[in-house]
Amino acid sequence: MSNIDDIFISGMGERRKIIDDFCRASPMFGVVVRKVKDRYLEDLNGHYLYDFGTQDYLGIGFDQKQVEAAVDATRKYGTVVAWCRLVATVDLFTKAEDEIAKLVGTEASSIFASTTLLNHGVIPALMGNDGVMFLDKSAHATMYEGAKIARDSGATLVSFPQNDMGALEKLLIEHKEAKKKLIITDGVYSMTGDYADLPSLDKLAKKYDAMLFVDDAHGFGVVGEKPDDTHPYGFKGNGLVKYFGLDYDNILYVGCFSKAYGTFGAFVACSKTMKEFFLSQATPHDLGGVGPASAMAALLAGLEINGERGEEKRQRINVLTQKAIKGLKELGYTVENNTVFPIIYVKMKKPEHMVETSKILYDNHILLTLSPYPMVKKGEEGLRVTVTCTNTEEEIDQLIEAFKIAKAYLATVE
Repeated sequence: MSNIDDIFISGMGERRKIIDDFCRASPMFGVVVRKVKDRYLEDLNGHYLYDFGTQDYLGIGFDQKQVEAAVDATRKYGTVVAWCRLVATVDLFTKAEDEIAKLVGTEASSIFASTTLLNHGVIPALMGNDGVMFLDKSAHATMYEGAKIARDSGATLVSFPQNDMGALEKLLIEHKEAKKKLIITDGVYSMTGDYADLPSLDKLAKKYDAMLFVDDAHGFGVVGEKPDDTHPYGFKGNGLVKYFGLDYDNILYVGCFSKAYGTFGAFVACSKTMKEFFLSQATPHDLGGVGPASAMAALLAGLEINGERGEEKRQRINVLTQKAIKGLKELGYTVENNTVFPIIYVKMKKPEHMVETSKILYDNHILLTLSPYPMVKKGEEGLRVTVTCTNTEEEIDQLIEAFKIAKAYLATVE
């Protein structure tokens, strides 16, 4: 380690040092993959893994229709769109924005390179130097980062516990004189798959003249309108706002394409006026690139696939998710999943054994997402399993078998 490395790395705070040590100890971080076929992976050592760490829910990243669309767009537009959005764009972006708006049911949408950049740009643009932000404490960290940028410009940031409407209303009353009020929440929570109580949040937003900002990065493409007993996710995959049958009068709806649509980018669904506002006021549109045209070609192809086969794919996700939940519960694990959304959070009763547990799962060909402290709060540590429609019945069986072997180890130490 060089002197300059030592200065910056050895000076980490305690929380960051814990994360750094954990990541170095577990084989479940920083895996380098050399071969991919659907959810079958091989790492650099030739060790195969079944992928339960991705969120490619609809499994269309290898669909030839999407691959060919991306290749054709690369030939036509090149490997990069070299302008920022404020200066110029190619027509695939505006076509994609029109299709997204049509799917979710808004006047317009604005596409950014990623959800992270969107949250870092849109939230400060909305708040200026005098807005008040009401942040769900369980909301994704990128929204908190965007809120901190806004706070640095003079906006006010307060927070409330997840789905605690009483606490939120008290804060709204306390700041009722503020002209610009923004309630910030996840749609589908990224760690548990639980759904935010959007009807109650929307009701409070309307009562106190606030706007509700919903980051539904995981829900978009999976949940949608008119759910019923046989279709618990609903139809079309057009998001949690449509799932609850709400309007967009007080809602800005955010989704991304890297989860269900096999490409990258993110959007905010909004009015035409708000779209024009973001073009000049959200810094990623002014100061950064938006990504290659091939990503938008892939998205447009993905939207066609969703229209043709989306319901079949969502039904398969539901069947595989229910099988995984049932198997893990039968082994005696505490599983957090109240919605049958394809995020399954397995709680660790003794989180000090998470590294060894991750080694057992890895050795038994499972890749998933670890959530140690301080990545999550103490007492909330666990293992996140995500299911996609390209997982197989056999892979679910191996998942359960790997957790069975891990359970035998945990029985000796707990």
